[in-house]
Formats: sequence, structure tokens, C-alpha cells
Amino acid sequence: MTAYCILLRIFTFVVTVTAMTVIIQSTGNAVAPTDIKKTLKTRITPKSKVDISSMIQTCIRDTECSNSRVIFLRFLENPADLQLNILYAKDAEKRGKIDTAIATYQRMKFLDPNNNRWKENIDRLSDLSQPPKTNIAAVLGFRIDSNGALNSDRDVDIDGNRAEHNGSIVLTLDDERKMGSLKYQTTGQIYADSNHNDRSSDLILAALQFGPLLNISKSWKLRPALLFDRLATDRQKRESFSYSAGTLFNFYNLDGNPLRTTNISLYYVNFWNETPGKDAWVFTSSGELEYQGLKPGDKLNLSPHITFNGARGGKGSDGFRDQYYEIGLAIEYNSEVLENLEMGPTFFYYYRNYTDFEPGGSTKRNDHNFNIGLQATVINIIPNIIILATYSFERNKSKLATETYRNHSIGISFVKAF
Repeated sequence: MTAYCILLRIFTFVVTVTAMTVIIQSTGNAVAPTDIKKTLKTRITPKSKVDISSMIQTCIRDTECSNSRVIFLRFLENPADLQLNILYAKDAEKRGKIDTAIATYQRMKFLDPNNNRWKENIDRLSDLSQPPKTNIAAVLGFRIDSNGALNSDRDVDIDGNRAEHNGSIVLTLDDERKMGSLKYQTTGQIYADSNHNDRSSDLILAALQFGPLLNISKSWKLRPALLFDRLATDRQKRESFSYSAGTLFNFYNLDGNPLRTTNISLYYVNFWNETPGKDAWVFTSSGELEYQGLKPGDKLNLSPHITFNGARGGKGSDGFRDQYYEIGLAIEYNSEVLENLEMGPTFFYYYRNYTDFEPGGSTKRNDHNFNIGLQATVINIIPNIIILATYSFERNKSKLATETYRNHSIGISFVKAF
């Protein structure tokens, strides 16, 4: 053995003996062999199991212990129990813990993968957890009508079919926000127009809709809403013309179904300056279907509608009753001509039949209304502005000669979203 190895062994032995002496003799670090055994045993022995059942019973007996606490403890005791997961998710949602509820439903997708309800709840709560959203839009429009007064067709027009110039502005606010466990949508609109030839025909309309947004299935969302509006006329006198109040049901499709929306409304309209013959309960139903056009990117929209105006018994101020039913269809075709230009034809038709038009008399009335036109949409020619230009020819054929008319209309609107 070499001298180097002997010296290394002596050095190691001295260091070891010195370290053990310091440890044993130090009063602050003195450790008995029995204490070392206890420490090692504590480290390798698992902790005793928490008695959750006992905690549940204690919580039930405690009047200050909440039901949510009991549900949590039961869920903690058996996290694979599907019914306990449902209770826990619903309780979390009720307490406003949306993220916890979503996480619970995601776990339930693994526990019960064949049930689509869990994904529907995840989508619903994910939508509910979105921050409040408010959209504001303003529309400034101008229109010229060749027969703005809609005078009747005559060989010699005594009244004179005259052109009318009209300017209008529309302000729309749409707000979605969470209130409690539901998301609500509020839509407000103010419309005002000015007629160059007849200021007494100016209109100011204020409208409001308010209601919750409900996911009724994986494909459809429902918005039941209360609706109110008030209409005034004449820009100087601001005379109240009418008001209406009622209910509205909007159904929105969430997948690729051609039927995109269905709307049903029932409201009461009251005219201040008319007799009860004009006041009415009005029922409307409409829908919108969207199909691909002749080439990719083209869209064909069909919008059928029906209306029943249940004007009350009696005559209006003109001696005739305004009760009628109406069936109509709107067709629009949009094609992308350029990157920022869409154009397409439009067609609108409705048939309106006035029931008991002259109470106690023999005068009958029904109308066929045709409107053929062309519309163009230009985007970002003016930064952040949408321009909508339209031309239309309207022809109303009525059983009453005085209600038969024709009208050409050209309009342009500028739309700004905020």
C-alpha cells in the first residue's frame, strides 16, 4: 500500500470522528437514538385517512354549516358519483362559481361520455362567463321617392304625384351581460326622419326590447323579450301618434341549418288620434332561410312572414276598419363582385286582405304589393364605414282604385359601428 493511500485513510478517519464528536456533544443538536427512530417512522408512515363521513354528520348537525358545504363534502367523499357531480356543478353555478361548474361538467364528460348534456352545459356556461358586450351602431340615410305621398294612379292626377326627399338617422344599442344565473340582451333604438315636402309626416320612434338568452337545445337559442315602442310625428308639434307593448320570441339557429332565425311577436298598438277601430292586437311570425348561391360566397336569403292585425270593432277615423291578415315573402341575393363590393337583386311581395273593411257596408279591399330592386354594399371605401345603396320599384295593386299606386325609390345609407 502506498504512502498516499495510508495518509488518505488517516485523514478520513480523523474527519469522521471529529464530526460525530461535535454532533453528540452539541447541546443544541443532541439527538437520542430513540428520537431518530421516531422521526424516521413519522416520515415513512402514511397519514391517517380523514373521516369525511364524520365531517358530513358534524356539518349536518351544525346549523351554521351551509348546504353547499355538505354537497362539497359528499362530492369529496365520492368524486366518481355522477349525481353528486351534478349537484356540485349546479350548486357552483348557483353561487356564481362558473369556472368550477365548467370544470365539473368537463369531468362528467369522462364519467358519462355518451351524454350530450354535459357539453351543452359547458357551452352554455362558457357563453355565460363571457364579459359584458355592448355594440352601438349609427345609420345616416337619404332617400328620394318619385311618389312619396303614395298618391293613387290616375289619368289626370289632381293631387300630383310628387317627388319627396327624406333624410333619416338611426341609433341602435345592443347590450349583452350576465345578471344572476342568466345572460340578458337589451336592444334600444331611436329612429328619426325628416321629409322635405311635408314636415307633418316626420317621424320619431323610440323602441326597447329586453329579455334573457336561453339555450333550449344544442342547435337553438331562444330570446323571449318584452318590447315597447312609442311613435311621434310632426317635427314642430311632436304629437304622439301611437305606442305599442307586447312580447317577442326570437329563435336563433346555432349550427348550419338553413333556417337561421324564427321570430314570433304579439303586441298591442294604440293610436292616440284614432277611434278604437284602428287600435289592435297584432300577431306576427317570420323566419329567415339562407342558402348558398350559384357560386361559393353567394348567398340567397328567403324571409317568409305572416301578420294578423286584429283591429277592434268599430270604424277608424276614415270610416273603414283596419283589421287584416297578410302573407308575404322577401328574397335577397348577394354576390361578391369585388373584394369590398357585394351586389344583388331583391324582391318583396305581400298579399293583404282587409276583413270586414267597411263594417255594415259593401266596400271590399285586398292588396297585392310588389317591390323589385337592386342593392349594393360597399365596405371600407371610407374607413370603418359600410355604404348601402338601393334602388326599388314598388307597385301596389288594390281592389280599391284609390289605394293603387306606383313608386320609384333611390336611397343611400352610411353605417358606422362603435
